[in-house]
Amino acid sequence: MPLDDNSRSRRRFVKAATGAIAVGALAGCIGGGDGDGDGSGGGGDDGGAVTIPGIYDESGATSDVGRPTAIGSRDAIAYFNENDLLSRDIDHPNSDYAYEVSQAQQLYDRYTSDSDPPIIIGWGTADTEALSGSVAQDEVVYVSASYSANLMTDESPYNFFGNLDYTSQARAHLKWIADNDAEATVAFIFSNTAFGKSPVEGGKQYADELGLDVAADINLPLTANSATTQLRQARDADVDYLIHQNTAAPMQVLLSDKADVYPDVTVCGLTYTVDEPRVQESPENFEGVRYVNAFRTFQGALDSDGEGAEMIRSNFEREGRDLEDPSVANLNYVRGCIHAVLVLRGLENAIDAGRNPTNGADVRESMFGIENDDMLGLAEPFNYMEGDRRPTMTGRLFEVSDGSLAFDEAVELPRREDWIGL
Repeated sequence: MPLDDNSRSRRRFVKAATGAIAVGALAGCIGGGDGDGDGSGGGGDDGGAVTIPGIYDESGATSDVGRPTAIGSRDAIAYFNENDLLSRDIDHPNSDYAYEVSQAQQLYDRYTSDSDPPIIIGWGTADTEALSGSVAQDEVVYVSASYSANLMTDESPYNFFGNLDYTSQARAHLKWIADNDAEATVAFIFSNTAFGKSPVEGGKQYADELGLDVAADINLPLTANSATTQLRQARDADVDYLIHQNTAAPMQVLLSDKADVYPDVTVCGLTYTVDEPRVQESPENFEGVRYVNAFRTFQGALDSDGEGAEMIRSNFEREGRDLEDPSVANLNYVRGCIHAVLVLRGLENAIDAGRNPTNGADVRESMFGIENDDMLGLAEPFNYMEGDRRPTMTGRLFEVSDGSLAFDEAVELPRREDWIGL
């Protein structure tokens, strides 16, 4: 819920008082303790700014969606600081890892050595999965843009994300197909990466449960400049629906060849395949494409009229950006804002509960205080529970029509335990 004036005043007062204490207190009189949840968690707390690093892809293979996401997170954190949404400032050192796992590891090592942060905002599936053991051992909450179901297992207890997981995104499409075209044949098309493959096994199992015919898998690289071969494969197998896990660039390649090779197939994109810039650039290619997400498009966020809409407008005004410029004004920017709101909620809940907001274990416990929270009006309500860190099981389905993403319907999936990690 948006903060009222009294809440803002309280935040400002606590923030000012905290700063005064930090300046005037004798060394050793603040922080420290045994991490028992009473505000004295391990690692010490000097009452100053909380350091939350970011590891982003702004120049690598997924930078087409990574850069606006990074901008959204940075803008949102600046807004939190300027408007005193938290009683502490958030420092946000951040770097571009160019979608290279080794660079992500180097940045993680540097950031954890420099500041012992309670939370890091990360990015891709391969790097997030590679770091999951380290973040658990180091007790660092890791909020990433990877929505891999693998990150929800007990082996990755410090990983959190803000969307329907990739496999359940595919399940939402499959449920809609089964309800509307039960005799259809589906196939999965994806890049041969950890990100691309993540929803395939679980998605195919659910398609079988629904009684849908499933054709052979089709590979479309992140760097593809043609999809003719892949579309011929789909055509030869009489595929009616392609479930596509990729980013927006290969999606555009797929759709640009579709009209000439196999115009009758319907493409159902997962969260990174569709965004406003691509749709507006090639409305005729995207016409009829189906899409799934658990949060709002950029215009949908503005139309929500919540605190998130106020934040986005304020951010664009502060930075001199155009709300009509889709290069940043797109759903990936909203995605980045949501990552920052998750950071805000974790720190806010820790402070309100008397825990140490600079201690990762305390912040992790505080993440489970996120209940029925719509992320400042930007998303489906999120709920995090110990033993089930899937934030939502609701897929928001869209269809591209006349150059815009039109909301179609919400698909509620069951919260099945056997889907955790699959």
